[in-house]
Amino acid sequence: MPPVRSCLPLLAATVLVGCTATQVTPLQSAADQMCIEENPKVQVSDFVPVLQQGFARHGIETQLYAKIPREQCPYVVTYTARRSWDMAPYLSTAEIVILGPRRQTLAKANYHLRGKGGLSLMKWQGTKSKIDPVIDELLANVQLTATVATEAQRESASPRRKSLDEQIRELQQQHLGYEDYQRAYRKLLLENQASD
Repeated sequence: MPPVRSCLPLLAATVLVGCTATQVTPLQSAADQMCIEENPKVQVSDFVPVLQQGFARHGIETQLYAKIPREQCPYVVTYTARRSWDMAPYLSTAEIVILGPRRQTLAKANYHLRGKGGLSLMKWQGTKSKIDPVIDELLANVQLTATVATEAQRESASPRRKSLDEQIRELQQQHLGYEDYQRAYRKLLLENQASD
């Protein structure tokens, strides 16, 4: 029996090494829309969906971009995530950073399995169960402001008004009789003069 007792402290130390470590600097205030900068090096397939669902849970809409359009994205989320392997791959470390309009760091969260999880069976938990608590701590007390659409976004959202030439071409394609065409043509001219 003495050999068993001498193994217990070693076993306890090994399991303790497998503890999760998180370090979070919470977000204080931001807009309710953010862009996520795609990180093609991340091989954790469900990381971005978990990230987007977590932000949505806190009232923040996100869009994923390979290249961030700076004028449309004052708030940007960057991320890294790495896997380790022990009979199967599992998430062992992740970092989420929220950048402000001047690309300054506003908030940051790190997730890390000490000793790559050691003997703990918790290391094989899914991405959602590992990252959701980190996102919740990151965004727990954030004060959100409604995003005001930029001029470029408003223009892309509202349909472009057709030019007079385009309207006349469409009118010609209707194959109207002479009188109907003349009436429609005059109406087009009046509408275009009124809107100028």
